[in-house]
Amino acid sequence: MNADTGEVLASDLTNRRTADCARVPGLLDQIDDRVASLTADGAYDAGAVYEAVQGKGDGHRVTVLIPPGRGAQPSSVRSPGQRERNRNIRSMRKLGRQEWYASSGYGRRSLVENAVFRYKSILGQRMRSRSLGGQRAEVRVACKILNTMTGPGMPDSVKVG
Repeated sequence: MNADTGEVLASDLTNRRTADCARVPGLLDQIDDRVASLTADGAYDAGAVYEAVQGKGDGHRVTVLIPPGRGAQPSSVRSPGQRERNRNIRSMRKLGRQEWYASSGYGRRSLVENAVFRYKSILGQRMRSRSLGGQRAEVRVACKILNTMTGPGMPDSVKVG
């Protein structure tokens, strides 16, 4: 999801035996433009995710904000993805988890959670198709519907009181 526009950029469904992080390269392949940053939850803390994301930077460093697991150790591998992961590990150790969330911009991940909420509120929480292929097509169509609705712009929220 593009956090600035609210547009869903890629989507996929998996069965319950597929690790979320294994689908990241396929999701990135759905994005035509250069990726400047990626924010994901700790389930995506895998070297392959960091490397795949750096590959979408077109030679530029991609900021990857994934909270490393407790006890994560910096790697001695000198790849762009591992350097980014090591930066997250060191920063979280220095600042602590809560301060890292606040200072890194990781909190913007909640915009993705909000997009999932919009999806479920507007389009429903159940799939209509029975096959995984049909469900994937259903999700692609639903994401196009959401993008059409957010195309004119998202509302500005203002705290009252």
